[in-house]
Order: sequence, then C-alpha cells, then structure tokens
Amino acid sequence: MTCKKSFEYLAVAILHRIWKYWGLDALIEDKTIEVLAINRCLSPESDYRVSRWYEETILPRILDLTLNPTKIYRALDGIHSLTSKIQQHLYAKINSLGLDDYELIFYDITSSYFEQSNSSLTAYGLSRDHRGDKKQIILALAVTKKGFPFYWRVLEGNTADTKTVQGFVDELKKLFNIKQACLVMDKGMVSIANMEKIQAENFNYVVTMRRNSIAKIKGMPWHYLRSINENNVQTKKDYFSCHSPRAYYKELPPAEGKRYILCFNPEKFLTERQCRLDKIVSIKKHLDQKNRQLSIAKGRRHRELLREELERYLEKRCASGFFSFRLIAKEKTFRISYKIIKKAVQDAAKLDGVYCLMTNLKTASPKDLIDAYRNRMEIERSFRQLKSFVEIRPIYHHNEDRIKAHVTVCVLAYLLNNTVMHLTRQRKDFEELTAQAIYNYLKSCKLVELSASGERRLKLTTPTDEQVQLTKILADKSLLEEDHIQQRLQPVRLPAG
Repeated sequence: MTCKKSFEYLAVAILHRIWKYWGLDALIEDKTIEVLAINRCLSPESDYRVSRWYEETILPRILDLTLNPTKIYRALDGIHSLTSKIQQHLYAKINSLGLDDYELIFYDITSSYFEQSNSSLTAYGLSRDHRGDKKQIILALAVTKKGFPFYWRVLEGNTADTKTVQGFVDELKKLFNIKQACLVMDKGMVSIANMEKIQAENFNYVVTMRRNSIAKIKGMPWHYLRSINENNVQTKKDYFSCHSPRAYYKELPPAEGKRYILCFNPEKFLTERQCRLDKIVSIKKHLDQKNRQLSIAKGRRHRELLREELERYLEKRCASGFFSFRLIAKEKTFRISYKIIKKAVQDAAKLDGVYCLMTNLKTASPKDLIDAYRNRMEIERSFRQLKSFVEIRPIYHHNEDRIKAHVTVCVLAYLLNNTVMHLTRQRKDFEELTAQAIYNYLKSCKLVELSASGERRLKLTTPTDEQVQLTKILADKSLLEEDHIQQRLQPVRLPAG
C-alpha cells in the first residue's frame, strides 16, 4: 500500500455545503465562482494561481470541474451581469433562512487600492488604506445587524461619501422593494440633502454628527462640558445617564423633527485629551528643532517656501488652528516665532470623549439608539475581513467588469465567513471564534489517496474532537463517515498493469 497524495478536505467540504445552504449553486451556474470564493476564505491567491491550489483540494472530485486561468477569467467576465440577481437572492435568503431581518441596515463605504490600473473606475481620492499614492476604487456595502451582506456597489475612486447615499436609498426601493427600515450610518454620510432624501422615502436613520455640526445644536451643555477635566471625569460623568461603562448619554431638546442623543465616553475623554497634549508637545519640539536647523543654515532661505512647508506640516498634524507663527528675518535665514492659540485648544477640548447621535425615530429609547449605532461594528468588521482575511486589496485587474467581479467574489467569500461564524458562535465554547480560527481547526483534516493492488482509495485522517464538533455544527457528521466519502467522492480504479 502506498500513499499517493493528500487533499485539503474538511474546511473545503464544509464551505461547499454552506455555498449550497445559501442556494448559490442553483443561482450561479459557473462552478468556477464557488472555487474562487472558497479560495478567498481559505488561502487567498491571485486568480492566476487558484487553479494550482484547486488541484490540491477535494474540490475537483466534488465539482467535477477542470480549472485553468482562462476559465477563471471567463467566469469573472460572466459574473458581473449577475450581481443584482445575487443581491436580490441574498436579500430573500437572509429572511427565509431566519438569519436576520432588515429592521436595521448598516451602510458605509471604503476604498481599495491598485498596484497599477488604467480603468476608468480608478482614481486618486481619500484613501482609507493610507495609500494616497495609489489609484483606488470605492466599495459601498450594506449589511444586516448580524453582518450579512446583501448590497454592494463599486464606484469611482474619487467618489465622496455623501454622494453615495441617495443612490443607495433608491436602490433599496428598486432592488429589494424595502418599504420601511432604519439606516445606520457614520458621520461621513451626513448632509441635509441625504437626510431629507431618506425621510422622503419613509425611511428612518441613526447617524453620528461631525464635531462642527455638534457645536451648532441648541441646548448643548457647554458650561458643564468645559468643567470636565482629567481629575474629575469619574464624578462629572454622573451628569449623564449610564448605558455602559463606556457610554453615558443625555437627550437634548429636539428640533425640526430630529432628536439628538449626546453621548460621553470617559475612557475616550482621557485618551483624546492626552493625545492632544502629546501632539502639542511634539509640534513644539519640531518647531524648536527647525529653528536650530535654520540658525546654522549657510545658504539663503526662501520665506514663502518655508511658510508653505510649515503650513503643510501643521495641516498634516491636524493642528492648523492650534498654532500661529510668523517668520522673522535673520541675515540669510529666518527664525520661527510661534504661539499656541489657547482658545482653539480649549474649544477642541470641550468635545473630548463626546459624540452625538441624530435620528428621526420618534419613539425609540436613547439606549436602543445607542445600541443601534454601536452595532455599526458589524460593517467595520465586514471591511476588516474583506481587506485582511479575504485580501480584497491590492487589486491587479484592469478590465472594469473584472474589477467589479473580483469585488463580488470577495463579498461572497465574506458571506461564507460570516455564516461560519454566526452558526458556530451560537454554540457553547465556540462563542469567540473567528472564521480564520475555525478554518485553522478544520484544515488539518485531510483526505489521503492510498494505492494497493491496482486500486486507489480515499482515507480520512483521524478527526479531532473539535473537528467533529464543528462538522456537526456547520454541516453534518456524514462528511466524516467512510461510506459517504467513498460513495460521494468516487474511488478511482487504476488501469491494469
């Protein structure tokens, strides 16, 4: 008896079951897309290398599919036209499977950069990846409160947050015929026109407000906020009602049909205040160091170039309003005379640890509104998974349809990951597992191909207790049974001689 080869089995087989659980096998005829999505979950590769990974798994025996790079690119070209149908399918399935409802819809956008691309979709813009040197696309994504994605769009890389909301609201009506929902969004989405559009469509919203907008709210307790400092923060927080140790709140007077929930986080207060003090100390050191360099400079210095350099530095440090400076001529060079604008520092400090929710919901309690907004972590987790675990970035495609198809594959991979976590975390002892941790448990369970007397036979490595438990949770124990393996995966008989 000889061991011919081993195949990645259990994690792959379970993800294949979850793909079928969502009914995606019936909706998407090209099995290549399933391979790409499962690969993104387990071992993200470039599309060119997926076919090599595929041959090392049990998928060829499950799907009866021959794979090569040409077939992968052809599949990507075809999947883009199915995007709306996939989204409508997922929207219906989330309800029919009893996984979640649409009482709250979390919407946000992020960016993903390209190494090189000439696509009309790509552009330089505000990079959430801190890669302003790269062209990017914008990904708009909507998920349920439990993190299940059902809507996504790929937009041009210089699209502003606020420009995406009205189109999103229209598509909620058009694609899904949603009559009533509450949209939960971050402050980047907030504009008068967007809030009016949401309300005109009979939707509700819960959003955070920008700091400059908070300052305009009537009834703000400025005197009290200014009185909070590092020494009395633990006693001053009692002015607010307690939601949790990191969230205290006070409802402010409503205005023009909107409610305002002022929230205070004592921990964030201390962090923000210390960060500002550290920033000011750091900037002073930089300016003092710059003066020392100027004092020993031998060549002539240009006033306007030096001024622009200092302005750029302060802007980069988000401290333009905290310092004023003038350049005093000194022979061929200059000395920087600067001072801290105390009023600007004090005005910024009065909102340390503070954020404010705005909503048009009339009856929800402040605690429910805070819970709704804090659940936005689901969409933040979605973006983290898309960017790290499924490795949506960087993108190497150039064709616009393939770029959008690549994003669709990544979202479907995230859907599989979220389903794995959702099903697992409902069971005792598995509540904290991430999708990656679950796959790490499963990956060591392989199928080994044995050869003896002209016959090949598949043999399962002995599963661990954790693998048995996870298989029962995510699929069923038949995946670990000898009869199922031999019947489903069809042993191959070698030719005589």
